[in-house]
Parts: sequence; C-alpha cells; structure tokens
Amino acid sequence: MLTLFLALACCLKALPAVFVVSSNADSGNGTLRDALTQAAANGSATQDVINFNLPGSGTQALTIKLFTQLPEVTSNLIIDGSSQPGPKLGNSDAKVYIIPDVSYTFPGTKAAALLMTETSNVDIYGLCIKGYDSKLANFNGNLLFTAISAYDCVNVTIGSPGKGNVFADNIYGIYGGTASLTDSKNNTNFIIESNFIGYDESGTNVVELGYAIDLTADNSFIGGPDPLDRNYFAKNITITGSGNSLVNNSLSLDIHQHDMRESGASVLVKFNGSNAQVRNNDFCATLFQFISVSQFSFTGNRQSTIPGSCSLYISNCSSGYIGGDNDADMNYFNNDGGAIYSTESSGIRVLKNSIACNNKAYTISNGFGLPDINVLVNTSTEFSGTGSPGAKVYIYNDNTGCSICNPVEFLGTLTIDPTGNWKITGDFSNKKLVANALLNGYSSEYTQPVISSEEADHDIVQPSCNLNNGSITLKNLKNINQVSWYNNNDQFIKNGNSLDGVGPGVYYAKCFSGSCSARSMNFTLTNFDLEISDYNLSKKNAHCGLKNGSIKGLAVPNVPGATFNPVWTNQDGTIVGNTMDLDNLGPGTYMLSLNVNQCKIPYGPVVITDAPLVIPTPSINNTRLCAPGEASIVVKNPSAEGVYRLYDSENTMSPLQEQAGGIFKVELTKNTSFYISQYIDGCESDLTKIDITVGLSTLNIANAITPNADGVNDYWQITGIENYPKAAVSIFNRNGQLVFESKGYAKPFNGTYNNQKLASGVYYYIISLIAGCAVLSGSLTLIR
Repeated sequence: MLTLFLALACCLKALPAVFVVSSNADSGNGTLRDALTQAAANGSATQDVINFNLPGSGTQALTIKLFTQLPEVTSNLIIDGSSQPGPKLGNSDAKVYIIPDVSYTFPGTKAAALLMTETSNVDIYGLCIKGYDSKLANFNGNLLFTAISAYDCVNVTIGSPGKGNVFADNIYGIYGGTASLTDSKNNTNFIIESNFIGYDESGTNVVELGYAIDLTADNSFIGGPDPLDRNYFAKNITITGSGNSLVNNSLSLDIHQHDMRESGASVLVKFNGSNAQVRNNDFCATLFQFISVSQFSFTGNRQSTIPGSCSLYISNCSSGYIGGDNDADMNYFNNDGGAIYSTESSGIRVLKNSIACNNKAYTISNGFGLPDINVLVNTSTEFSGTGSPGAKVYIYNDNTGCSICNPVEFLGTLTIDPTGNWKITGDFSNKKLVANALLNGYSSEYTQPVISSEEADHDIVQPSCNLNNGSITLKNLKNINQVSWYNNNDQFIKNGNSLDGVGPGVYYAKCFSGSCSARSMNFTLTNFDLEISDYNLSKKNAHCGLKNGSIKGLAVPNVPGATFNPVWTNQDGTIVGNTMDLDNLGPGTYMLSLNVNQCKIPYGPVVITDAPLVIPTPSINNTRLCAPGEASIVVKNPSAEGVYRLYDSENTMSPLQEQAGGIFKVELTKNTSFYISQYIDGCESDLTKIDITVGLSTLNIANAITPNADGVNDYWQITGIENYPKAAVSIFNRNGQLVFESKGYAKPFNGTYNNQKLASGVYYYIISLIAGCAVLSGSLTLIR
C-alpha cells in the first residue's frame, strides 16, 4: 500500500507546461493574465513557458492593452514574445506589444508591465513595452512606472540574440531594486542583451524616457561579447552593486550609428559599488561616472566622430584602470572639452588611450601619491624633462590638426632614471609630443601646456590716462617654455610671461611646449579715466588757533592690481603727508596727487579754515552729602564730543580728572567747590562752579550754651546749618518735653521756652538735615 502511495505522489508532481497567449484582451481565457496565473498555479519546481499565438496581423492585433496590473511573474518561467508567428516589429526582435490603457490602475506603488519579487530563473524575450509614462491618468511622480521591475531576484535574462525586447516611452525601461532595506537580499545575475531601450521598434526613432536602466544588482551583465548581444540605449543608465559589467553596447547611437536625438541630449552612465567593468562600448554624447567605486576598469570604449559632449568622471574611487597596455584596451575620446576628470580618488591608472581635440585630456583634483612629470625641452630633436624616479612615461604624438595637443597616437614608453631625468631624441619636426607618468599604480596628468583659468593667476593692470601703461601677467603656467602675445588682429607683440606697456585693446597669449600650444582666454584692457572719489569726503576745519583740522574719506580709483602713492602738499608746495587721510592740519590750502602706473591724478584744492568752535558751558546742580564720603558730580545732558574736565580752582591749569561721559567721583570731608569745563580738540568751554555741601556731625555742633547776655555763647551754634534751609531742629529736657523746635534754624536757641528762662541742666537735641540722611542727636548743657 505504501509503495502505491509514493508512486501516486510522484505522478502528481507538477510537470513543465507551455501556456499559449491567444487573446490580446486584458483578461479571460487565453490572455497573458491567464497564462501568468496558470504558471503561478503550476508551481516553480520546473520551468514553464509562455508562448504567443495572437490571431491576425498588424499593430492592433499584436497589441495587448492592459487596464489593470498583471499578476507578478513567478520563478522558473520563460515569457517568449518572439514565439509569435509572423514578422518582427520594425528593425527589432520584438513581435508583441504590451501597452497600458490611459485608465490603467495598479495596487501599491509599483506600476509595471511585468513585476517580479524574489523570483529566480526568469527569461523575457521579444516584447515591445510602451507607455508606462506620465500620460497615464493615475500617474504620480513619486511612483515607479516601468516596463520591467525586479526586486531581490536571481538569474533574470532580458533579451538575447534574435529575441531582444523594446522598451520605449516608459519612465524606467528596467528597474531593479530591493524589496526591503533591512535584509541583505539583492538582485543577482541579470543578463540584459539585444534590446532597444529608449528607441522604438525602428531602432532609430528616439522615444525619451527617464532611465533606460536603474539597477541595483550584483554579478550582472549588460550587453555581451558578440555583436548580436549589443543593446541600444538612448537614455540614462545607473548600476549599483558588485561585479557588474557594461560590455559592447551602443550609447546614444542608433542601429545605424547615428544620434537622432534632440540637440544637447546625452546619456549618463553611472556606476556605484565595486568591481565594475565598462568595455568595448560605442558612444557619443555620453557622460560616464564612477562614484565611490572600488576596483573598476574602463577599456576599449570608442567615441563616435559625431559631435557631442563626452567625458569620464571619477569621484571617491580607488584602484581603477582606464585603457591598458594592449591596443585592444585603448579608449578613444575625441573633441568636446575634457575627457577624464578624477577627484578625491586613489590608484587611478591612465594607460594607453587615444584622446583627441580636448582642452584637457586628464584633470586631477585633490589627488595624492601622484608621480611628477615636467617637460623642460620640446624641440624638433629632443623631448625631455624631469619627474619621479622610476616612473613609467607614456609618450604620444598628436597627429590631428586640433589646436591643442592631446595624447592621440601612442609612440612608446620609457622609465625616468634614478636622478629624476628622462629624455628621448629623434626627428620630431612633424610631431607634437605629450606624455604622462605612472608610478605605484597612480597616473599623472598629461604634459599638455596648461594655462590657469583662475582669476588669481591673471595679474591685470588696466591702462590709464590714455597711456600705454597697461599690463597682463600669467602665473602658474605648467609645461610651457615660451609665451607669445598677440592682439585681436593676430599680430605678434612680444614673448614672455608678461605683456606690458600696452594700451586699450584685446590681447591673448599662445603658450608653447615645442610644437604644442595652448591659447589663453581673451583679455580686454580698457582705459581708465582715473578720478579720486570724494563721495565720503569728511573735512574738519581747524579751530582755537590749533592744528586740529583733518581731511578724510577720499578714495583711490578702482584699478585692479594698481599701487597708489598719495602725496599731499600745502599752498607753499611743501609735502605734508603721504597717506589718503590727513590729520593735525592748520588753516591752509591742500592738494592731493596720486601717482600710479606713470599716471598722475590730482585732487583739490581742499581749504581748511580757522573756524570758531563754540562749546556750551556744562550744566551741573550743586550737591549735598549727608556725611563725609564719595560724591558724584554729573553733567546734565553731556555731549558725546570731547571730554569733560574737573578742576579744584578757577585758576588751576591742570585738571584733577578728565571723563568722556561727564561723571566724576570725588572723596570729601568738608564743604568743597569744584569747576568743570568741556574740552574738544584743544578748545575749552567756560568753567561751571559746583558746590558740594557735606552734612553736619557732632563735632561741629556746640555742646554747651551760657545765655547770660555777656555776648559770648549766648546762643546755641550749629556750624553749617545754614546750608540746610529745610533742616528740622528739636530740643528736649530730661523729661522728654519739647522745649525748642525750628525749621531751617533761622532763629537759634537762646535757652528760653515761651520767653521763660530754662533752668540750668542737660538737654537733648535731634537734628534732621534732609530726607535720606541719618538723624543727628546728642546732649546740650545749659549753664547760667
């Protein structure tokens, strides 16, 4: 019984199946949707095939129009549009169209004709997928609209010779991402070949899209060694991961090797990751980028002769090969600005390449460990210079008619000797030689004549006063042994790094290294009608008969690179200063002369007069102190000009203090008078007197009285009480009875109370001077 059960189980296992698409409807029997559903139900243990046998002919019959998203593609499945009977579409291998209706809907955020997640062993052939773009009603710029989307898939083949696909008019042709950012899964082993991406089925008509490929994957191959493996790309490619290759593709060039795109269009090919290979591709108007890539090679790639900006940009990379020592590995760049640019990278080897008609064949920014190479002699019989000992020198001839020498034709190599010298000799009369050096896995720039474009490396003095006194000096020149200057009529003027003694005009330099030359930018010199600006002139007249006038704020003309030498003279022609600002001037007439670049610029006269200076007398209130101590003297509404001075006498020449804010601090033990003035630029105001009254103490209050009418001590004396007209004075007998009271003490105490003589004895007083001062108290003895 057990044996029979096992045999039945084996027979029930899913078998390979072929599902045929015979209807171009969105859904129903025989549709692509039905085939994908049946393939999923059949399991993925064995490989299933979806073939096509749509009835009829012509575009409409061969078009599957989708209204909703198809089921996801499952593992071990071949979708073979090339199985459709009949001719291929245009010049492509595709035979079946898949196009979304404008009302197309989809679940989630992934809109794709064919979507797969964590599948393996999927082949897609012979399909022309169009229209996953912004024209769809449900388009959202934040969503992915793609022909094919794959997430964490393995062993996916898209196209093959004779079975290529067409992906046109989609936001993405092929998108490969990761389903989860939290796991280590990734797309692996993708093969993409024999497709038109960005071109329609004609292979020439460009239907622009955002990205041809945006693929995060490892160990994937785009193109292949056979000519039939070639993909044709009209738009951008981004590849992230390890072990990926882009080989034998056509970039920006259609099947006839023409660029039929709109003017200025280009393809960006960008790699991130490690172990990237870009080899044997044909391109025009293509910008290659390696960003943060460790170990890459760029070999055997050829730029078309069709004009279009092309370059190779390397940033934050390590261990890269550009070209090789075999001819088959040489890259070919021509025309268009700069070929190779490297920044923040290490171990970049630029070996045998052919680069023509570029302003700068190889530019390095923020590089390190680079070998040195300099050309000192470049004649018809010798090419020699200095460099890093042991470095390998690659020598080239520029056999083109381009104005700038480039490493076009490889001639050979040599090694810099231990003393740091290198040299080759021969007949170089018809050659334009350049070189670069390689040492320890690092390549130098080429020895093209280099003229810095930095403004700081151009010293320009504009001519002035209609004289031939302008000049231009070039600095930081490299690989240049002669500089020749010309005007805009191409007339030779002189040799040398500096052009001087010239007037207004347009000039340029040709910088030579042997037969190689570089032309500088045009420099325009314009005559300056030099004037001294008095927009901020500040003139202060002298006063009080002193030399305290000034002239300030005159500005020199704006002449880049000029040095000015100001000279001031007075009415007698005597030099009184050599700076733009003058101080300590007395009354007089002054002239300024600026001498710059053989040009004399006058200004003036500036007249300084002896002007009266009226300084108001300081306003200050008298002050009273309750007791000896520190007193503050405060000027009312002080001026910000000058200082205030404090004197102890009207006739004293030297002040006790000087204060800018008009506040003085003094220590006093008795009533004192001070005198205050304001002092500005040697002039002084009239003095203001201030009296400071110091409060009484028991020491200056009499403690006895003898009212016997003998004219001596008949009244109680309180010294200084007259300074306190509001003082309150009270006297009490020993019983606490008030016997005297006065406000201001105008009538002093005479020993009586209600006109009756008081008895001899001890009495007690209380004196309150002013609010805020302590009360004075003590005893008073009355003697008769």
